[in-house]
Amino acid sequence: MKKKIVLGLLIIVVILQFFRIDKTNPEINRIDDFIEINNPPQEIVNILKSACYDCHSHETKYPWYSNVAPISWWVKDHITEAREELNFSEWGAYKYKRKDHKLEEMIEMLEEGKMPLNEYTWTHADAKLTPEQKIQLINWIKETRTLGKIKKWNNGLHLNNGKKWKANEETTASINRMFEIAKIDVEEGRLSHYAAMGERLNIEVEILFKDCTMKGEEHNQLHLYIVPLIDKFGSLEFVSNEDEAMILQKDILKDLNNYHNYFE
Repeated sequence: MKKKIVLGLLIIVVILQFFRIDKTNPEINRIDDFIEINNPPQEIVNILKSACYDCHSHETKYPWYSNVAPISWWVKDHITEAREELNFSEWGAYKYKRKDHKLEEMIEMLEEGKMPLNEYTWTHADAKLTPEQKIQLINWIKETRTLGKIKKWNNGLHLNNGKKWKANEETTASINRMFEIAKIDVEEGRLSHYAAMGERLNIEVEILFKDCTMKGEEHNQLHLYIVPLIDKFGSLEFVSNEDEAMILQKDILKDLNNYHNYFE
């Protein structure tokens, strides 16, 4: 009788292996990535990649046991829920309030020892943070949260000891193309044209990030300048009110024109 039960269980386990999970990661848009936007030190990048990105991004590296059902189903469900809660690959699409709240939650989870999960660190030794790493990460998140508040209220932009920051030619050319796109007159009743404008501006942002060679504080200042614009481009692409679209267009033009006050 016991042999029949064991044999039956083995047959069930074998059958379950035919029900595979989808391990395909969604396409990544680098301009929305948490690390790309916040430009942390390499030590923080390493911590985030090893302890956070497997579950909370579109850069999941599935472990060997994700090939074994029904464990694979649990892994897939956990990753899906984690991405819904916080997705570093979609950070740029989050509004300011959500970003601030998520940073606050990250600090709380780390301080309370709830993240990374114990069941994850059991099989990923490099994800288990030392006390020093935990303090380092918490302090950096706190600084990033403070910087986010600065961006929210005054954008954090400043000159380089009274001089403009040096931008590479491709970046300036991209900003100039954005200005030409944004200044196009839109006829009354053509709301879809505003959406198309927002889409073209977002495409130009991707080109800007791809061609940008700026480093250090120049790079940080460019991010401070461009991130609020990215939010406005996204709002314009999905705008549902013509009056709002006109205000957004005017605001975008003002911001784009402001580029030359800080960069050369």
